[in-house]
Amino acid sequence: MNDLKSFYNTFWKEDRGKFRNYIRNTYLVNFFKKGELVLDVGCGDGVVGDFLQKKIGVKVIGIDISKEAVKKANKRGVKSYVASSEEAFPFKNNTFDVVFWGDNVEHLFNPTFCAKEIRRVLKRGGRLILSCPNMGYWRYRLYYLISGRLPDTEWTGLEVWQWSHIRFFNLKILQKFLSSVGFQKITKVIGVSERRGDKPFLLLNPSLFGMILVVEAI
Repeated sequence: MNDLKSFYNTFWKEDRGKFRNYIRNTYLVNFFKKGELVLDVGCGDGVVGDFLQKKIGVKVIGIDISKEAVKKANKRGVKSYVASSEEAFPFKNNTFDVVFWGDNVEHLFNPTFCAKEIRRVLKRGGRLILSCPNMGYWRYRLYYLISGRLPDTEWTGLEVWQWSHIRFFNLKILQKFLSSVGFQKITKVIGVSERRGDKPFLLLNPSLFGMILVVEAI
């Protein structure tokens, strides 16, 4: 755990860019409603929470393993706490209207524990908004077929064993995973891609043409 903390403290010491630098973020307005209490799991430097509070009018509370990230999030006005996604959350049962689990699940050794904690702190009928790289994306499938190796969805140029992404999901896997921890169903799916050729097909088949998936589950 100390090695992870050190890794992510170093990661968040750098400037990670602005809200609109990550294309997924521009789609998030479709998932939140004014007045909701939102937990941001793996909140990073609070750039998403800050946007949601100002643009939508929700109240965001964040948790992140990195002290550096939490400092920046609090400075932005997003009330945040140092806490691991893989340990018990410091909140009571049935606290939040929505949990945003944004591009964090693919980094976890034990995503099942985190998902159960998310379900615990959600109010009855509450919603989980989850985003992650989509290994079902057609270009990733083709890359694997031709090269025989997993695509580097972080674009790091590192070898597979050096990646911080250690779990891999597509829509079918997400459905089975969330069902296994007690979520009833996925109610909304959005595929995200920066590639011009993908965009006409995103509504038709987001699980095939989205590089990133954003799903809503209840």
